[in-house]
Amino acid sequence: MLYYKVSQPVPGKGDAWVFYECDEKFNIQRQMTHIPGTDETDCIANPLVKKMTNMAYMQKSSKEEFDQYWSDEHVREHVDFQHTGKQDGMKYFSLDMTIGEAMSIHPRVAEVFAAFHLGGCSHCGINQYETIGQVTAGYGVDADMLLEVLEGLMQPQEEASTS
Repeated sequence: MLYYKVSQPVPGKGDAWVFYECDEKFNIQRQMTHIPGTDETDCIANPLVKKMTNMAYMQKSSKEEFDQYWSDEHVREHVDFQHTGKQDGMKYFSLDMTIGEAMSIHPRVAEVFAAFHLGGCSHCGINQYETIGQVTAGYGVDADMLLEVLEGLMQPQEEASTS
């Protein structure tokens, strides 16, 4: 396994470290956020985003450092989100949608943006009035990949687990 970390400020709490445990192909196996100032730890055993992005911001970490903070009692369980509305094949997210609109569609959209390193770092602050297209263009994020992951949020759980 490979281990990486990145520092991101959390308003009102100080700097946080986001840790990633990846296989040799940079597929994320586990993810964790630790805030030293408040001693908060949020562990995600099955992260929504499965592939590392923006490796230029990452620092190498180690299994020992990861295991120092990982705890099964801190694993966050994600509640399945039931959606209604769109018919099969219709898209929920688009490049001309604002960040605020996207965040209102599903409770895990913020997690996707964070995994793509959007909206947490001092150098990549995004606001609710920018469009997804503006943000992806401005920060060099693959727009198609981001939209694919966002759309994946809207798949029924049994369908998402088989794809």
